Amino acid sequence: MNQLSEEERAEIQRAKEAEAYKDLGNKAYKDKQFEEALRHYDQAIVLNPREMTYYTNKAAVYFEMKEYDICIAHCDEAIKLKELGHYDYQKLAKAWVRKANALNKQEKFDEAIQAYDEAMLEHNDNSYKLAQKEIWKQQKKKEDADFLNPEISEVHK
Repeated sequence: MNQLSEEERAEIQRAKEAEAYKDLGNKAYKDKQFEEALRHYDQAIVLNPREMTYYTNKAAVYFEMKEYDICIAHCDEAIKLKELGHYDYQKLAKAWVRKANALNKQEKFDEAIQAYDEAMLEHNDNSYKLAQKEIWKQQKKKEDADFLNPEISEVHK
């Protein structure tokens, strides 16, 4: 019979508590109580700092608050967790997608497209391809609009 050590039991308990905080954070997020959601996600991270979901959930809050740089920073934290090994490729892809969406909002189209490429390396989801195509369209539309600006078009001549 395989008995768990005290340390293993404590780790399992911390993971359960972290999930409970995540659930509270998700509820607050849905209710648009962003500060409360962030507090709950922070507690979850303290209890289980190796879980990518908590970082990407914080990133989602900051995305909704239009704090794109902070959103990207939390996505990068989640992405760095892959270096510890034993990561879920779908969660990693989600971190890349959240980062891509924030970069897109900042009109950093090339970086957003690259982030989608990274996401698709982890999890080849058709919705990612479609979203990436939309960014290409937005980039083209912006480039075309920029050429209508006389100053920019003169530079390109």
